[in-house]
Amino acid sequence: MARLKSRAITGTTNYLLFSNSKHNRGIDISKHRKLWVSMEKYGFLRCFPIVCVRKNGKLIVKDGQHRLQIAQDLGLPVFYVVEETDFDIAEINNTPKTWGLYDYAKNYADNGRKAYREGLKFAAHHRLPIGVAFGMLYGTTSKNVTPCLRSGTFRIKDRAWADIVASTYTAMIRLSKQLKTVRFLEALMAACRVKGFVPSRLIRGAQRCLDRLGSYSTRDAYLEMMEGLYNFNRQKTVPLKFMAIRAMKLRNPVKKAKKK
Repeated sequence: MARLKSRAITGTTNYLLFSNSKHNRGIDISKHRKLWVSMEKYGFLRCFPIVCVRKNGKLIVKDGQHRLQIAQDLGLPVFYVVEETDFDIAEINNTPKTWGLYDYAKNYADNGRKAYREGLKFAAHHRLPIGVAFGMLYGTTSKNVTPCLRSGTFRIKDRAWADIVASTYTAMIRLSKQLKTVRFLEALMAACRVKGFVPSRLIRGAQRCLDRLGSYSTRDAYLEMMEGLYNFNRQKTVPLKFMAIRAMKLRNPVKKAKKK
């Protein structure tokens, strides 16, 4: 049986040996106060070394950049191991507990992915959570966009439609925080697929009928509420719910099973 070679753990106070990887998250000590406190108490524990790869005479930190920064600020020795394989930390840390959606988006954006850069700008412009913003650009909800956002395969499918959805969504939730739900967002996405849909008409109706802006359990219930707002005080009414459901069915047709 082959014997595995262990990595040597080395200690140093020469912080200039290290350089942070461009593939990792940016350093934000304010989000790591507990780590700071623990390192003040216990020092830099040898059993939790930072992981580096050697490149062009430098030790590139792949994991542990916050421990390195805190150690430097506190004047503590740093313990590290050198890995022979140059790996992508985004792939290794592929869990939501370690990296959030923003971390993945920022990492891919910093490494030249145009769709991710646009997604971050879109989220900032409309003041939306990353998952919601990227979901709109992808034409779906945040839950459905998460796998491709993390994997690096995210792409923008319909920017013009996403802008309409985002601006209408933010205007509506300003009127009522109860509308800040996935089901309402799904209903609004469907309505924005209707040809001739006028977002400002929906918003004006909502402003006049604030008492109708409630919380519902299904997309279709929200569509019914929206139809009432859309047609408020209008002689010519629009069957918005029917048209939105039909628009989504045409967009996502159900495949019939082949007859044997």
